[in-house]
Amino acid sequence: MGIKRILAYAATYLLWGGAYLAVRVLVQVLPSFFAAGARYCLAALCLSPFIFLTKASAPSWRQSCNAVWTGVLLLVAGYGVVFWAEKRIPSWMAAVLLSTTFLWTYLAECLARRSHRIRRGMLLSLLAGLAGMPLVVGGASHRMGLSIVPPLAVLLGALCWSAGSLSVKWIDMPRSTLHTVGLQLASSGVLLLCVSAALGEWTKAPAMAQCFAWQPLLAMAYLVVGASMLGFASFHWLLKHEPASLVATSSYVNPIVAMILGVVAAHERSSPLQLVGALVVLGSIVAVWRLQASAGIFEILPIEQTPLP
Repeated sequence: MGIKRILAYAATYLLWGGAYLAVRVLVQVLPSFFAAGARYCLAALCLSPFIFLTKASAPSWRQSCNAVWTGVLLLVAGYGVVFWAEKRIPSWMAAVLLSTTFLWTYLAECLARRSHRIRRGMLLSLLAGLAGMPLVVGGASHRMGLSIVPPLAVLLGALCWSAGSLSVKWIDMPRSTLHTVGLQLASSGVLLLCVSAALGEWTKAPAMAQCFAWQPLLAMAYLVVGASMLGFASFHWLLKHEPASLVATSSYVNPIVAMILGVVAAHERSSPLQLVGALVVLGSIVAVWRLQASAGIFEILPIEQTPLP
């Protein structure tokens, strides 16, 4: 394996896996929706020079509108809630719950699109994953003082991401991926800032010295440059040079990285029951992935279907 492939896999595995902890650090200082909106707006601004330099034709009005509303579904409803939830739950829990996007997307493809047929082994794996989620959410939740609302919000976000990703796959989108990403990031960032203002978050902004402390600055830089730009570009490059089945492994490697960083590095609390539930959920995702790959129908999670951390 060449050095480019190694670096690209490292970017999608490690940079995206570490994004959950970066979000956790950021929302401890900044209001949730303001932090999310600022991240996406900054990422869109950083991508602007590359968008202007691209030789692809400009998107039509219809394509632009499709990029905007799918971006809102993906990044506002799908991932914006993660910023809100991570003020209240550990980053590793948010990562594990959001990884269920893989399962929801597969179920939607089987039941709504009818592009795949559910086999007995896959059904058992899906049921195991569903059985593991109450353990992740409820294991020692009373002792840790956790509410059920934030985990449910992340699961709802995973469902929204699945719906948005399937919509992107079947509607008319801009031909250039950079145009799509730029429109989605910019529209979602502006909307999240508007939501932040409507909720009165701007009046609760911390002192300037706190905003420009090294930890939130480093977390924001990591999310904008590392997760949104380098990780996304690496994923695109891998899709062009590697089988989709190998690239899709990021969907369950990211939560493992997030768990290690959250529990070991950030000392986030977890109970043995919760960790067992997390392993059950991740194991079910791996099982479905392997069964689908062995059936020769693996075309899962193209770039539009993989959560952008």
